[in-house]
Amino acid sequence: MKILFLGTSAGWPLPRLGCDCQICQSKDPRDKRLRPAVLINDSILIDAPPDIYHQLVNLKVDTTKINALLITHAHPDHIHGFYDLTHLYNRQIKEPKLIIPLDVLNGLRQFHSLPLKPFKPEVVQPRTVIEHQKIKISYFPVEHSRIPCYGIKMKADKIFVYLPDIVRLPRSERKPVRDVHLLVLDGSSLSKKGQTRIHQSIEEGIKLAKELKPKLCYFTHIGHITGTHKQLEAFVQKEGGRNFHIAYDGLELEI
Repeated sequence: MKILFLGTSAGWPLPRLGCDCQICQSKDPRDKRLRPAVLINDSILIDAPPDIYHQLVNLKVDTTKINALLITHAHPDHIHGFYDLTHLYNRQIKEPKLIIPLDVLNGLRQFHSLPLKPFKPEVVQPRTVIEHQKIKISYFPVEHSRIPCYGIKMKADKIFVYLPDIVRLPRSERKPVRDVHLLVLDGSSLSKKGQTRIHQSIEEGIKLAKELKPKLCYFTHIGHITGTHKQLEAFVQKEGGRNFHIAYDGLELEI
């Protein structure tokens, strides 16, 4: 399974407009972050952030291969690029699937009242496994805000779990995501400094990951009050171990 990180910032891009902090002034290209999205096996897109057009163009993604879209929740940084995705040309699949829980679809429709075409909605129940292109996909509920939010689990020969927005993973949802090959977690803040009530910190994420014991753990959704990529990578390696890392825009992993 191939995972391409299209964007790895939190709700606003980095650098922030007019900011002269250490992160925003960094010359490291890994500190230039757009809103969170990932592309699986060149064809399955998770989330539609406001930056999705530029992410796909800048990373030279072959958009004719996109045949499915999944959405974790209906917050602006995850759905406001959906309008751009309705203009996908020369598709290999005439009607790409919009694989989505009903409550997330309802949230998307509040923002996007136009037709969903070319996407064809396939409403799925939480915790129900469906198969798409030989990948078993399931949504499972997580605690994030007052609107419904989900993690996504994908299983082929390896297992990938994506949790970009989370304040807590319910105990009832932990067993199915233990010992996975790649776990991606919310990195909105480093510690309690800058932490909001709807996001866990990287420190808390390290504790959760140590309990879940993934082969690899990466943090995405990197917030403004965290640190540079270099600083954060050193921190998670020290506190978590060699299998802990910080994702960045354009990072491609194969598991």
